[in-house]
Amino acid sequence: MDTEKINTKIELTEAALDLYIKDKFSIPNLTDKTGKTASQIYTLFPNKDAILKFYYPSLVIRYKAMIGEIEDFDSFSISEKLSNFAFTLFDMMEERREFVEDTFEKYEWKCTSRSQFQQEIKSLFKDFFTSDGNIATSAGIFIGDLFYASLKTQFMFLIKFWLEDESEGRERTFALTDKITGFVEEIVYSKIVDKGFDLAKYSLSTFGFSKQVEGFNDWISSWFENEPDEEVDIEIEDEEDNDTNNTSD
Repeated sequence: MDTEKINTKIELTEAALDLYIKDKFSIPNLTDKTGKTASQIYTLFPNKDAILKFYYPSLVIRYKAMIGEIEDFDSFSISEKLSNFAFTLFDMMEERREFVEDTFEKYEWKCTSRSQFQQEIKSLFKDFFTSDGNIATSAGIFIGDLFYASLKTQFMFLIKFWLEDESEGRERTFALTDKITGFVEEIVYSKIVDKGFDLAKYSLSTFGFSKQVEGFNDWISSWFENEPDEEVDIEIEDEEDNDTNNTSD
């Protein structure tokens, strides 16, 4: 979808939210407020409910546009990127808190199918991690769709926590966000496993462990080789002498 259509959808959704808060949301009222015809609206949205639901994926779409204007965003650590996303969305949702409190559980928290909002979050996280040059090589073992899905689920829990947080200035939410994002960074930036692999490779090449292992394997294999039959030498002369002595007796 082109930028113009996305902007139009966001404009319609924002207008719909204003009407929803006043309990006046209807297509006729939306056409009056935006100047768009009902035909134009239904070209972009399949039904009335979809207009309101689009608010959540629009948050991520708007956020992507915002970070595109931050010159040094690529230099942020993975923890800083994740925290920036979380804090920015909290600020954006705070502006529409009444609507979020009324609809988040219905539209997103209890959503049985994968919503566009959740897919947008997964896509954003994937962009964060695949473009970060500090991710440990060994982290590639577990970073994949399941990892991004798990991270997305944690973020959904974080939004739920934010909505229920009654601490001053939502400080508990901000503290929890810092702990989660810091923990994720520790996992994916850790070079311990990478260094372990390097040490093993160095040890094998420097101390000749590979030759020792090869010799050990040869030794074990020799246990199972068929040994040649031993030849038994019979002293004929001794037998003949014994026969002569027996006869003389």
